[in-house]
Amino acid sequence: MRKITCILMTAMLVGCASAPLDWVALNGAELMQSDVTRVQGQCDAEQNTLTQNSDIEEFDACMLSYGLIRQDAIYDAAPYLVKAAAVRLNRDLPAMVDNDTRLDSVTQEGRTLRLNHTIVDDVVDNINISYFLQVVPPLVANNACRARSTVLLFENDVVFRYSYFDALGAKITQFDVKHSDCQRNTSASAP
Repeated sequence: MRKITCILMTAMLVGCASAPLDWVALNGAELMQSDVTRVQGQCDAEQNTLTQNSDIEEFDACMLSYGLIRQDAIYDAAPYLVKAAAVRLNRDLPAMVDNDTRLDSVTQEGRTLRLNHTIVDDVVDNINISYFLQVVPPLVANNACRARSTVLLFENDVVFRYSYFDALGAKITQFDVKHSDCQRNTSASAP
């Protein structure tokens, strides 16, 4: 019964250009109502869900498989999205992010995505940590806050924890980037 209400509500939204979308794209891409309608049609066709016995969770899972999630479900789903991001990123790791830095692994702890890096050609005793902390965190925050794929996570209290180790595995430093850092970056770069 709830599924039909949802579909009918969505059908009403199709004709209403100014209504906000109930769904958002996980990758941060701008979403048009026609995109949502197309995916809903695919999920309906795959599951033949136009009966009162339909399961809204099944429909939502189908929509999620296409990269769409209900706006009101994002906050609760954030830890699962972080876990999925860690799994996806780890498939391509280790990988060099610049000439000196390698991203080795990504782990998930609740709403925290931890990115473990190695400075490949240096040891902690030779690194000016004070200078490193002046330069690297603002640069990393700027890049993370600009990535369309991270905006949705930041807006739902996900923290990106960046850990850095030297070539021998000794810890250099760790810092977090969160939504408030993005807001500071935006206001600091405004004219």
